[in-house]
This record gives sequence, C-alpha cells and structure tokens, in this order.
Amino acid sequence: MTQSLIGLRTTPHGGRSLFPIQPIAEGTSIFTCEAPFAHVIYKDYRREVCAQCFAYAASTFRSIGDPRTWSIRSCRVTAETVWFCTDECKVTWESGVIGPLIADINALLGKAKIATRKNSARDGYDLILPNGPPAQITQDYIDKAWADVEELVSSRARLSSYCSTMNLEDMELEISRSVASAIVQRYVFDHRLASLATSPIISTLDPWTEVLDLQNSELSNVSLRPYILTAHLRVYTFLCHSLPKHLRLYVPTVRHILARDTGNAFGIWDGDHRDEMLGWGIWVGASYFNHSCCPNVKKTRVGRTIHFTTSRSVEIGEELCISYIDTSQAIAQRRQDLENSWFFKCACQRCQSEEPNGASPH
Repeated sequence: MTQSLIGLRTTPHGGRSLFPIQPIAEGTSIFTCEAPFAHVIYKDYRREVCAQCFAYAASTFRSIGDPRTWSIRSCRVTAETVWFCTDECKVTWESGVIGPLIADINALLGKAKIATRKNSARDGYDLILPNGPPAQITQDYIDKAWADVEELVSSRARLSSYCSTMNLEDMELEISRSVASAIVQRYVFDHRLASLATSPIISTLDPWTEVLDLQNSELSNVSLRPYILTAHLRVYTFLCHSLPKHLRLYVPTVRHILARDTGNAFGIWDGDHRDEMLGWGIWVGASYFNHSCCPNVKKTRVGRTIHFTTSRSVEIGEELCISYIDTSQAIAQRRQDLENSWFFKCACQRCQSEEPNGASPH
C-alpha cells in the first residue's frame, strides 16, 4: 500500500474520514489494519476458529470431507485451551506476547464467572440499577450510574460480596473477554513487552490514543438499548474483581472501550458473504472509513489483517467509504440497520436518490 494516496480529514457529517490526495484507480490497495486492538471469539466457535488467523474450520469454503474443528491446540496450565488451523499459526501465536497473556486472563475470567453463581439471588434482584432506567436517558443519568458503581468497587469487601451473587451472563463474559484483551494490549504497550501496530495516517505512536479518538456512542447506545447500561456496569464490576492485581490499574479502560465498541467494532465473519459471525473486534484505523450504500472501497479480512481496496476509480476530494450493512436491501431496511447499530440516518447519494416522494432524510 502507498500511504501517500490517502489522508485524514474532518467532515461536517461523520467526524474524521479518509480521502484520496490523488486520483486512485480501481483495485488499488489503499489501507491495511494489521490486528484488532480488542477482540473476542464467541464461546461456541472457539474450537472451530484459529486463535491466530481466525480461520473457520466449519466454513462453507472448505471441502465437505474436511474436519469441522481444529485439532492443533495449545494447553498451558495457567491458560485456557486455544486451537489453531496449522502448526505455523500455533508457533506464531506462542512466540508472541499478547495471545498467551490474553489466554491466561481468559482462564481467570472463566473461573471467576463460575464463582459468580455461588450465591446468586433467587429473586433476580441486582444491586446495580435496581429500579431500572428512567423514561428519558440522559448523560447525567449514565454518569451517576457509573459513579455509584465506582463507589461499590472502592470497597473490596462489598465488591467481593456483590460478585459472589451477580451470576454473570454468557454475553457479559464475552464482553468482559473483549475488554480484557484491550487491557492486555495497554499493559503490553506500557511495559514495552512488544511493539503494537498503529495507523500510519495517525500522528501518534500510542494505540490507546487512537482508541480514545474514536467516536463515543455511549449515550446513543444506552438511549436505544437501556438494558445495555446494566450489562456494562456489571462487566466493569466483574473485571474490577477478577483481573489480577497488575492489570487493575487499567480498569478505567473498561468504560472507554464499551463507549466506543458499538459503532466502531467489526464482526469477525466466515468469509465476505457474512454467512457466520464468529465474534467481533476493534480495528482502530479501519473505523475512519465512513459508510455509503454505494461504497467505493471494499474491505477484506485475511487472517487478523483487514485490507481496504478501491472498488472503482476515485477522484481527489471524493470520500472513501465502505458499506457497514447489506446494501442489497431496500432503503427503509438499510436506514433502520444503520440507525440501530451506528446511530445515524444515511444520506448518501444512493439513499437520497431512492428517497420516496422526494422527502428529505433530515
């Protein structure tokens, strides 16, 4: 990829976005994101998805007679078992720092989740937001809820008591694992245990600074899904209780990641046709591509790396856009999908041309 082809600019409609600084021909590789800053593979797929390259053993792209799970694994006493598609992937993963550390933490989180069922309340009462959300969600309400939980976790005794009864749900554990992977990344960077990739178009060498620059969608997300605030607060308390002491310094990371996950994360899919979602991840630099229902850039994941290639020729000043959704749908469904997950009403050229009766999208 030639980095001089593109640049980052502020737009009036979608924050910062990528633009060509010279004409770009169709089929040109314009951007690459090497690895996710945070990610998780769903529990049901971990035997079938390579921990290194995310290859899916049960993919429809494999031959009918191929095994539907991987047989190569890494089993360490302190870590959860992880699976690989090839010996090469296993060697790459084991020779790194981040993967084994995440596996160690995931083993701790798995055991800690079991402990949350020890004394779970039969009546379903939860100390966190017991009265439910108000009719109107405000940022002040969200901030107060986080402040109340901060007070709870400030006492190790109260925190331990709560976590022994919370009965963490499966999806809350998945979220915890994703956030914990980001915490490991921060720890590795701060202690110079490994070099982490940053986006070459961003003028920072700190990947966490890049994460903080992503769009914060906390209020939009909680307003649309009030229940998610309780889940996020429970994830926070669980991690405060379960993370080893050397990682507790990074617990403020939790809220920052959760506020940016929805709207910036990419699904980890089986192939380009989105046949099976295996998990999700945050590829920070990739989040600078805005959406269009008539995109001029195609993204393709190869292993852990996402590649972006122009799908047609692009002129100077024309925004570089990918598609976040299935663009074969009608305009109403496209807009609904975008509002539900990315919190905006699409006004791209295609949507404006398909607007019924000339109605304005604004």
